[in-house]
Amino acid sequence: MKPNIAKISLSGLMALTLSVPAFAADNFSLKGSIPGLSDSLKVVLNDVEDPNGEIRRIGSAVVSNGTFELAGELKSPTVCEFSVLKYVPARQEFMRSFSTRVIAEPGAMTLTSELPFDSLRNVRDDERYVRVTGSEAHSQFDRYVAAVMDAELKERDASYLSAKKYFDSNGNEDTIVKYDAIKNAAKADLLKAQREFIAAHPDYNYSAYLVQRELEKVFTYSADEINAMADLVKACPDTARTSTVEKRRKFALKYAFGRQCPEFEVTHTDGKTSPFASLLTPGKYTFIDFWASWCGPCRSAIPHVRELNSKYADRLNVFSISVDETEEPWRKAMDEEKMEWAQFHLQAGDQMAKGTQAFFITTIPRLVLLNDKGEVICSTNMPREITACIEAELGK
Repeated sequence: MKPNIAKISLSGLMALTLSVPAFAADNFSLKGSIPGLSDSLKVVLNDVEDPNGEIRRIGSAVVSNGTFELAGELKSPTVCEFSVLKYVPARQEFMRSFSTRVIAEPGAMTLTSELPFDSLRNVRDDERYVRVTGSEAHSQFDRYVAAVMDAELKERDASYLSAKKYFDSNGNEDTIVKYDAIKNAAKADLLKAQREFIAAHPDYNYSAYLVQRELEKVFTYSADEINAMADLVKACPDTARTSTVEKRRKFALKYAFGRQCPEFEVTHTDGKTSPFASLLTPGKYTFIDFWASWCGPCRSAIPHVRELNSKYADRLNVFSISVDETEEPWRKAMDEEKMEWAQFHLQAGDQMAKGTQAFFITTIPRLVLLNDKGEVICSTNMPREITACIEAELGK
């Protein structure tokens, strides 16, 4: 499991504003009924577009006489999660019993189902049976479901199986590699299906949304790939959506493969500071290991870092950079682990903020590879992935 880096003081890391521009809000309503939907259940509609995972409740209602009607404010078509909640006395709270994606937009909408509620909540492809009228954006989403749902389900199954095998095998490396390969192949197939859908429907709101989500991924695409994706969906007539895509484009270009090593400062073991870029050796690759003393997976990765440092010493500079909030635990862990390669620390405050922003670090370990020109070519949390990348560049 990857630890959350919340223990680090990351003031400013998430300061980048990725929200859509302000427009006058319009009212929307969503009426509906699902056969077998019991009274007293609660239905809610949540905006799930926030790139940081924040959920915004935009409407809720209680089922009465098998029907519901919720209303709220929306600025433009928005990808939402429609959920049915059931009150659980033992927990003294409403808990989710069913959820499905809905593309809501200003105006009057209606939601119905071809299946009764008990059947609907027990099928994996529920979005094939839910009908939303009054939203052209949702009609476009229905076409996406028809074209891509099978690939989505295969990717979900592969991801679930990979996670299950990880825990069943107690993290056995061979098992992880085997089932991660299956998961990654399914992800690639899903991405291919999504790209084909986008290419066929570049003016669809949901196509632009898919591009928007891809552009939220750091160190996944080159600048050329980022620009090609963003340019493709300029045909979308929703100016709020295309404005968001443009904001994501700018964000993605800051964290594109092939960009020069970002500017930030590090503290040496003797207390001196220097720009990290000044440590790079022209013509030599650079491997950066961001870690912390309290991070178990980081310390488990240290033998991998040591092995790479030894194997490629003539062609690879290896630097470990601690994100511990104070120096004492960093120095203690260095001694315990006998880390003989170059060691640095990000001091709490401006140095920490800029250093973690440089590679958009939200979890550790973060393992980064720069080529002999100082360009970012790999960024991962997985030691085997950085090893594979180094071997591909420098040989086995």
